[in-house]
This record gives sequence, C-alpha cells and structure tokens, in this order.
Amino acid sequence: MYGYIVPDKPNLRASDFVLYRSFYCGMCCHTGRHYGQLPRFTTNYDFAFLSALLHDYSKSDIVIEEHKCVLNPIKKKAILQENPLLDRLVAANILLSYAKAEDGVEDGDGMKYRLVRKVLKKPFRKAKKLMPELCEEIDSYYKLQRDVENRRESSIDRAADPFANLLKKLPSYILQGQTDDNIEALCYNIGKFVYLADALDDVTDDFKSKRYNPFLSRFGAGEFKSRAEFIAKNADEIKFIFESVCARAYECFSKLRLTQSYTLLRNIVFDGMRAKTEELLSSKTKLKPPRI
Repeated sequence: MYGYIVPDKPNLRASDFVLYRSFYCGMCCHTGRHYGQLPRFTTNYDFAFLSALLHDYSKSDIVIEEHKCVLNPIKKKAILQENPLLDRLVAANILLSYAKAEDGVEDGDGMKYRLVRKVLKKPFRKAKKLMPELCEEIDSYYKLQRDVENRRESSIDRAADPFANLLKKLPSYILQGQTDDNIEALCYNIGKFVYLADALDDVTDDFKSKRYNPFLSRFGAGEFKSRAEFIAKNADEIKFIFESVCARAYECFSKLRLTQSYTLLRNIVFDGMRAKTEELLSSKTKLKPPRI
C-alpha cells in the first residue's frame, strides 16, 4: 500500500491518535514476530486504517497494552496485541507488498524493488500459505492492471477499477466472508482514491520515464511542462474526480455501525481524504512520506 489514507492530525483527538498508533504498532510488532525484523518496513498507514476499520466492523475484541519496542526501546507505546484478525491483516499486507515489489521490478525500477522482493520472498511464501485465495486475487488484479497500462486506458474510472475492486474484495478475505455491500463499497472507493492519489503524485516521474499514467493519458502528455502547471490547467476536473470519490467513500462509511473507533475512522474518511486531496493538488513536487 501507499500511505495516502491518513488522519487529519490537526483535527484528531488525542485519544484517537493513541488508538491509531496502537493499530499501526500492532501491525509492525506482529510482522516482526512472525515474518522477521526486516519486513517490518512494509507496515503502512493505509493498513493501520484498515486494521481499525475491520476490527471495529467485525466487533472483534481488541487488547491494547503498553510495551517497549525494538525501534524505540526507551519509551513504552500502546500496541494492539495479537489476535486472528491481525494475523490475516499482516499476511495480506505482506502479499500486497511483495506483489508491488514484483511489479516494480517488471517496470524496470532498479535495485530498490529487487532488494525488497528478496527480503520478502520467504515471508511471502508463509503469508501465501495462510491466504492462498487472496494471493490468487492479487495475481488476477496485476494482470488486469497490466492490460490497462498496455492499452493506455484514457478513462480514469476504468484505469482505477482493477485496484479499487481488489480493495473491495480485501475485507471478505480478511474477515472470511463476513462482510456487506457498505464496507465493500467503502473499500472500493478507498482503493480508487489510493490508486488516483498515487498516479497524480507520480505524474512527473511517469512523464519523464514515459510510463503509463491515467492523468497523462486522459489530459494529454504532449504539453506537460511541470506538475504544478499540469494540475493547474486541469484543476477543475481533477478536483471533481477526487471530491466525488471522497463523497462516495463517506456516504458508504456513514451507513456502517461502528463504535470503538468511530471518531478515528470518521476523521480519516471525512477529513483525512479531503486534506490529502488538497495537499496533492497544491504541491509542486511529489509528496514526502507522511509521519503520523
């Protein structure tokens, strides 16, 4: 995953910040215990959100305890403790991270992704044993995504559809079928937002490398001079695309019966996604990795 689904920190309550960090740290520690220390770098904010969402949606009991961490051995942190749902969340993250590394190697992105793939090879095999059906689903997604790229799809909706559908199906694999239309539709729009945010963020790199990018394909790469000028020229339509996805995501979210993490999740879906949209539209350079 990518790190575009994050809280709007200025509007985040202190208690929700601690709760959010406990989900993030829970994934990190669980990864270290079961897959090794190096794969902990795959821990990301998108899956911290997904962990909070699926634990609340499934009414799973959560236990949060304070422990010291190998990455910060001085100060104790609130950390979500192990449970079966966390097992599947971490395995899903490993599978997606490995697939992204393989995709990066195929795109010719150099040693970085080759190293990541090597580090994740053994963890990938272990995660695949736990969730073989999800592994097959991810393989199918990448075939569809390659098809989108090869035909230089100019429809932004169709370009985003494979990844959005993968995220739509993810809760069913993690919750073993115990989902409904609302959470699947929410995750579809979360996936669409992530795909489009990543594409817009990468627009300059993709232009220079002559790689497929849905925004370049839709608006034309012929007159591309800079990220800022490209976004400014097409600002109304780009903003409408992102605002529509945000609105649909919040509409689906509002239909869910959430309790333990409701205010945290509302901050992310309602405030965080809109704040990230404004950040993407106003930045003249690729966004720096977030720090929450």
